[in-house]
Amino acid sequence: MTSANSTAELRVVTWNIEHGEAVEAAIHQLTTNPKLADADLVLLQEMDDEGPAQIAEALGMTHRYFAGCTHTGTGRPFGNAILARGTILDCEAIVLPHLARILGQRRTAVQGTVRLDRFGGEPLVVWSVHAEVSTLPHRRQVAQYHTVADAVAASNAKRALVGGDFNTASPRSLRALIAAMASVEAERANADAGRTFTRFGRGFELDQIFTRGFDVVEVGVVHDHDASDHDPVWATLRAS
Repeated sequence: MTSANSTAELRVVTWNIEHGEAVEAAIHQLTTNPKLADADLVLLQEMDDEGPAQIAEALGMTHRYFAGCTHTGTGRPFGNAILARGTILDCEAIVLPHLARILGQRRTAVQGTVRLDRFGGEPLVVWSVHAEVSTLPHRRQVAQYHTVADAVAASNAKRALVGGDFNTASPRSLRALIAAMASVEAERANADAGRTFTRFGRGFELDQIFTRGFDVVEVGVVHDHDASDHDPVWATLRAS
């Protein structure tokens, strides 16, 4: 098996594209913005069953997608996707506990094992996560975070990447998520990147990237776009 070069870098992007609607605008950003273009991994949330395939084709990537439910507002499938510049060996949906309090929707994480072209072919386990909004009681939010952490632990992955919209709208929920991921030796890559969502003039850090077996070279958030109410988070990583 080919091992990852210690100097090899990879780029990962996570993005909640609101209701999977502004796909063309998202493609424009993912192909022209220098912070997002040429990513090795793109993790998407709030997608229907057509958007991920369209984006993957435009980016020249492979993809896998799972829906957790049908969105009550759009009537379309509502789920997460993993896009990879390489091979996705296997993929499955992890059902997160507890339905949404108001709409009754089911949230999921999508887990996949990938071999990235630029990363020497070493298997890497990846999660694209969409946790429930903050109307879910805190203890149930935490249960969703720990379900993801348990999946990371069960994978026994030397190198792991977890990205997505965790809906960490309060400092309390963010601390709980960081603690859950720290319990499986996954560190928050975007700790200093700032807000990813703005509502009523207030910024929130809802979208996250966690890594295990990587050092963070550079990380940031792209704010100047019209593709979603969430901002994409990107990180350049190096195997540690």
